Amino acid sequence: MSIEETMMKKERERATFSVDELTHILDGGKDMTKMRHEFETLFNDDKLVQIPYMGNMTREERFVDAVKRTLYFQQFLKRNGWDYKSFGYSFSARCGIAEYCFGLHFGAFIPCIHSFGSKEQVKKWVPIAEEMGIIGAYAQTELAHGSNLRELETTVTYDMETEEFVVNSPTITAAKWWPGDMGLLANHVLLMSNLFVNGKNLGMHPFIVQIRDLSTHKPLPGVQVGDIGDKMAFETVDNGYLLFDNIRIPRDNLLCKNAELKADGTYVKHTSDRMMYASMSRLRVILIKGIIISRFSKACTIATRYSAVRRQGKIGSSGSEVVILDYMAQQHKIIPQLAAVYALNFANNDLSSFYEQTTTELEGGDLTNLPEMHVLSASMKACASEQAVLGCETLRRACGGHGYANSSGLPRLYSSVLPSCTYEGENTVMYLQVARFLLKCATQIGTNTLKGSVAYLEEDDDIALKRGNCRDMDSIVRAFQRRSRESLRRVALKFQDLMTKGSMSMAEAGNFLSIELIATAKAYVMQYIVGSFAHYCVNGACSNSLRPVLTSLCLVYALHHINDNQGEFIKLGALKQCCCDHLIDAEKDLLTELRPNAIALVDAFDYQDEALQSCIGCYDGEVYQRLFENAKSAPLNKNEVHEASYQYIRPYLLKGRDILEGNKKSKL
Repeated sequence: MSIEETMMKKERERATFSVDELTHILDGGKDMTKMRHEFETLFNDDKLVQIPYMGNMTREERFVDAVKRTLYFQQFLKRNGWDYKSFGYSFSARCGIAEYCFGLHFGAFIPCIHSFGSKEQVKKWVPIAEEMGIIGAYAQTELAHGSNLRELETTVTYDMETEEFVVNSPTITAAKWWPGDMGLLANHVLLMSNLFVNGKNLGMHPFIVQIRDLSTHKPLPGVQVGDIGDKMAFETVDNGYLLFDNIRIPRDNLLCKNAELKADGTYVKHTSDRMMYASMSRLRVILIKGIIISRFSKACTIATRYSAVRRQGKIGSSGSEVVILDYMAQQHKIIPQLAAVYALNFANNDLSSFYEQTTTELEGGDLTNLPEMHVLSASMKACASEQAVLGCETLRRACGGHGYANSSGLPRLYSSVLPSCTYEGENTVMYLQVARFLLKCATQIGTNTLKGSVAYLEEDDDIALKRGNCRDMDSIVRAFQRRSRESLRRVALKFQDLMTKGSMSMAEAGNFLSIELIATAKAYVMQYIVGSFAHYCVNGACSNSLRPVLTSLCLVYALHHINDNQGEFIKLGALKQCCCDHLIDAEKDLLTELRPNAIALVDAFDYQDEALQSCIGCYDGEVYQRLFENAKSAPLNKNEVHEASYQYIRPYLLKGRDILEGNKKSKL
C-alpha cells in the first residue's frame, strides 16, 4: 500500500458519521441506493456501455463513439426491461460526464409532445420517437434571439387554400441556432415559432417539422441544417443551425393541446398561454439535478480527495510535510464548495416536490402556483449554475498545476457546467423575470395574501446577526429573509419614484434599476436555499451523529455567503457592523470542525472512479502512479521519437551535436 493510500485510509477513519446513511439520504432512501448500485453494476459489467477515457480523443472520435454507445444503451435498457423514463436512464448520467447523444430527443422533444400535443398527436408521434424511428430536437433559440421569445423571427403562416402551414426563415438571423441533436442527428424538430393567420400574429406555438429525408437522411428541399462547430464543451452534442425556405407542413402538425386552428382559419384556445412556463420549468428542474449539481459534486470529490493526499510544506517548525487540506486557506477553498453542493441538493429536493405538486394542479386546471413555480425554477437554475461554475473553477485552482491537466477531470467538469449559465434561460434574464414577480409581490405586502416562498415578505422582523447568534440556525435564516425583504422594499420604492417623480415608463425604470433588481432576485433565491437546507437540518430524518455535521455544513454555506457580502448585509440591516470579524471567525471554526469529515462527505456522493475519470480523484488516493501512467499513454508518446516534429528540429540538433563533440562539419 502506497503512502497516499495509507493517508486516504486514515482520512476515512476520522469520519464521525455513517457515510452510507448520508448516501441513502442523497439518493432518496436506502432502497434507491440499492437500486442504483444494481444498475451501476450492470453498466460497468458491459464494456459497450462504459465510457472510454476522453482525455486523448478528438471531437470526431468522441461524437461517433457517443452515437454508437447511446444507441446500444437504448437496447441495453430494453433487454433489462427499462426505458428512458426509468431510473436506469437517470442513473446512467452518474457514470459519465457529458458523453452521450440524443439528450434533447428524450429530454425535450418527446416530453414537449406530451406537454403540447393532443391525445391523438401524442399517440401518433411519441411511440415512434421512443423507438428512435424518428429523432427530434427542440428548435427555439435563434441566431439573433434567445431569451426574448416575442421577437423570434421564424414565421409559420397558414395557407387556408391548401390547409398547410408555410415555414420560413426570412433572414439569416432567423436561423434556429444551438438546439442539441439538431445539427447531424435529428430528422424532425419541435419548432417554436410565431403563428400568422390572415396577417395576424397569434404568438408562439409548437409545430412538428420534418427536416431530413427518412431514407437518405439528407436535408429536405428548402432546409439548411448542420452543426454550428466546436464549443468549449459538449463535444458529443451536435448543436445545430436550421433555416427554412418556405417549406410546407400539414395543419395537423400544429401541436394543439393548448390551442388549435380549424381548417377555415378559426383559432381556438383551450388553455392559458402561461402553460408554456410549465415545460420550461421542467427542463430547469432536471438541469439543476442532472447537470449542475452532478458536475459540481464530482469536482468537489476530486479536489477534496486530492487535497487529502497532496503534501506541501509544514505547519510549525518541526514535523513532516502536511497535506494541503490541513491549511486553513485550502479548507476555505474546498469546504464552502462542498457545503454549496449539499445546500443546492436539499433546496432542489424542495423545488422538485413543488414542481410535482404544481404539475398535478395544472392537470386539474389550477394555475395558481404556476408563476411561483416559474420564478423558483428560474432563480434556482441561475443561482445554482453561477455557484457551480465559480465553485468548479475554485476547486480546479485549488489543485494547483494538476488541476489544469485534463487528466484531473476538472477542466472537463468546469467547461461542461459553464454553459448552464446560458441555456434554458440566460441568468441575467432569469433574475430580471424573478425581480418583476417580486415587485408584484411588494404591492401585496400587508394583505396577508403572500404564500409559499414569498410568505416571509409579510413579516416585520428586525433580526440582525451579531456575536451571540451568528451560529444560531434560526437567526441565520431570518437574517437572509430580512436582507431579501429590505432589498425588495428599497428597490420597489425607487421603482415607484422613478415612474412618478422621474416620469419614466415601467420599462425604462426597470432598465435603470436592473442592477438592484438582479441583486434583489439573488437575495430572494438565497433565502430560499438557506431556508431549505436549514429546515432539513432541523426537521429531516437523520441520526444524532449526522445532524450536527449537516448543521455545520449549512452554517458554513450561509456564513461564507454573508462574509463575501458583508457590506450588503450591513446596509440592509441584517448584520451588525461591529460583528463582522466574529462571523469570519465563526466560519473558520466551522471549517476546522468539518475538516475530519471532508473525505466522508464526498464519499457520500458515491461516485465510482469510472464516473470521475480523474487521475487525482480516485477512491484509493493513488494519485501519482495514475498521473504517470496516463502521461505515458498519451498519443504524442506512442513512439520514442516524434518523427513529425523531429524532421524539423533535426538540422539544428545535429549542429549542436557537432559543436559539443568537436566535429567541424555537420553530416546531414
